[in-house]
Amino acid sequence: MFVKWCGPCHVSRELGSYLFTTQSNHSHQISRKAVFIFAITGSLALLLVLMLGVLCYCRVRKPKVNESGEPKYTQAFPLKRFDRKELESATDGFSESNILGISSLSTVYKGKLADGKMIAVKTLNFIEFSEESDKSFYQEMNTLAKLRHRNLVKVVGYGWESGKLKALVLEYMENGNLDKIIHDTRIDRTRFDLSERVDVLVLVSRGLVYLHSENDFTMVHCDLKPSNILLDEKWNAHVSDFGTARILGVHNQDGSSVSSASAFQGTIGYLAPEFAYMRKVTTKVDIFSFGIVMMEFITRKRPTGLTEDDITLPQLIEQSLSNGINGLIEIVDPDLASDSSTKHDVVEQILQLALCCTRSDPDDRPDMNEILSSLTKISKKV
Repeated sequence: MFVKWCGPCHVSRELGSYLFTTQSNHSHQISRKAVFIFAITGSLALLLVLMLGVLCYCRVRKPKVNESGEPKYTQAFPLKRFDRKELESATDGFSESNILGISSLSTVYKGKLADGKMIAVKTLNFIEFSEESDKSFYQEMNTLAKLRHRNLVKVVGYGWESGKLKALVLEYMENGNLDKIIHDTRIDRTRFDLSERVDVLVLVSRGLVYLHSENDFTMVHCDLKPSNILLDEKWNAHVSDFGTARILGVHNQDGSSVSSASAFQGTIGYLAPEFAYMRKVTTKVDIFSFGIVMMEFITRKRPTGLTEDDITLPQLIEQSLSNGINGLIEIVDPDLASDSSTKHDVVEQILQLALCCTRSDPDDRPDMNEILSSLTKISKKV
């Protein structure tokens, strides 16, 4: 029997080759594991760095609060901050005898500063203006401070004390508001002939043109009505209260809908249908309200409660105009009787323009520049 002897050298080479291959495969497996581990570790480290970066950014961006509780983003305000004691002194402790107006959202007081300057202090209702609206309040104060127009009531400052006071400080208007001029029987309206009323409407329209298209951003008032049109010592008209809607978050001028949960609801009778039912906000909301104001100023009739069948003011005017001059004379303010008989065409033009403003489809309403142009032309006829 013959057995082939391979020899020790051959066996050693085979064994060495086997061991080298085994070690090589093992090293390759270790290398793959190391790469995998390094990849996982690197990804986790990168994620951790990103998270830390986001946290640091949020801490930097978060408004810091000083000892008085006021956010630091108010420190660069162009508006003056009034101390609570200063406003209490100016209004005799927010005395009821100094109340100029009151609503569910605010109370307005007449005040007099230590230097003798007259002011109006509008204190906001904390139930409606919650702590969550603080940042919005300061942002809108900054916005309102930039508005400058002779037919807007000037915002001269603000008052803020955590949980105790949130107020706007406004320039004082000596001759009150248009609502009292129209409806208060104790007011002497002899100065308010047709020419004077058209002049007031022209001034109001100028203020609205500025809000809608002549500043860096479009601002929609959302609650235009006679009580928000104030008259100074020379009887010039100024639009007031144009910041309340924005403080409560109602400022989607792009036409999108705002939250129905907002405390701001507007005033029945002056609300455009798209805002009342769909909360859709565009400048055409103000056009509708201005149309109602025009009608109310010329007829001295409020927009609600006219008849038992709830006919609207636009419907009443449309019916009256269809009856010719007799219907016109019947619908206008009796104080304008003489003007109505001699300038009935001018009165009709005003009311027809008002009807255009109150069309149900906002796209069919004119814009404020067109209204101002029409009223300016009408003013030259009276």
